[in-house]
Amino acid sequence: MLDHANDLFSGLEEQIDQDLNEMMSSWQLKAIQVDTPTQVYGTADRVLVAGNAVVRAATLDTSGGAIVIGPGARIEPGSHLEGPVVVHEGAVVRTGAHIRGATIIGPHCKVGGEISNVNFQGWANKAHGGFLGNSVIGHWCNLGAGTISSNLKNTYGSVRQWSLATGRMEDSGLQFCGVLMGDHSKCGIGTTLNTGTILGPACVVFDAGFPPKHLAAFSWHDARSGKTVLHDLDRMLATAETVMARRNVTLSAASRDNLSALYDQAVGQGASN
Repeated sequence: MLDHANDLFSGLEEQIDQDLNEMMSSWQLKAIQVDTPTQVYGTADRVLVAGNAVVRAATLDTSGGAIVIGPGARIEPGSHLEGPVVVHEGAVVRTGAHIRGATIIGPHCKVGGEISNVNFQGWANKAHGGFLGNSVIGHWCNLGAGTISSNLKNTYGSVRQWSLATGRMEDSGLQFCGVLMGDHSKCGIGTTLNTGTILGPACVVFDAGFPPKHLAAFSWHDARSGKTVLHDLDRMLATAETVMARRNVTLSAASRDNLSALYDQAVGQGASN
């Protein structure tokens, strides 16, 4: 059972190990046949690849755990993966990426830069440089080029996070804690995110500066001015439809209803345009 959203990254190593046999069966995984210049450090039998996955000129290190590359996934040249890592169906690891476990790159995600212990839940993009660690990135999120997160305080102390239950900052009990980012949230180029940042669903963060460590659902935040307003529902839904259509996916009626309910809740809590 999950006790907190943080368990979605902190429990990944155990969960990947538990799911390994199921992935091998459902994806018909086989040990990689190494083709030069791809290089495996550790045991090659722990790199498990679907038949139509593509691995080109990458380095793969299984010293810390297995590396799973699912159906239709693509590992581009110059990338480096350190297990345990799972790259789901149709996902892409971009050229020059450095992926450290325990990490899950969800279905159809595109990831680049430096990533350490992150749970990408699906259809999300962090395609460019910048560090992201000890985090959960929801569906259909986009992190602009150069987005950087902090996962460790300068004091090396325990990270505090916003608690929806208590309505205040609480001790997470974690020394390493990055970002929890809700579905359909986006941040612009050069965004800097502090330790323990929580962005609710359908948020937009843009311009230079640190946003607050908590932004409620449907926040439209200017990090330079520090001003936050309510994201327009129709505008948000139109963007979601455009983004999803690029991947040949349609925004379902159920998802639209859920997002509309979140918007109504935000308005009820006093948010305004």
